[in-house]
Amino acid sequence: MKEKVVRSIRMFRHARGLLPIEQAQPEDSLFTTNTGRAYSPSYLSQYVKKEIAGLEQLNLSDQTMNITPHIFRHAFAIISKINGVEIYDIMRSLGHEDIDTTMIYLEKLFARGKHAIHAWTPEQFGHYI
Repeated sequence: MKEKVVRSIRMFRHARGLLPIEQAQPEDSLFTTNTGRAYSPSYLSQYVKKEIAGLEQLNLSDQTMNITPHIFRHAFAIISKINGVEIYDIMRSLGHEDIDTTMIYLEKLFARGKHAIHAWTPEQFGHYI
């Protein structure tokens, strides 16, 4: 993990009155709610959605959207690819054994890149594109 992430986890645990990571037991939750209960997937989904709902560019007005921790794996793969990371490095980082699994994560990104509009040139359409 990046050192900034580790520092953030340490600060979160300290603020919640939890033992430092080095002193915690393997069965202890890494993150807890303010009541001391472990984050459940549904709690995490609700919390993240609430925190980012105000960001208009994400268009989260659809209340049925289910934000899960797994979405962050997809986001990691997409952001990595956009930033020029090789697909095999993304595959290894995600722990995939098969490149096809990683390709599924990137499918929408690749489809967007192959969209017909990308073949249009300013010479042909002037100021329209």
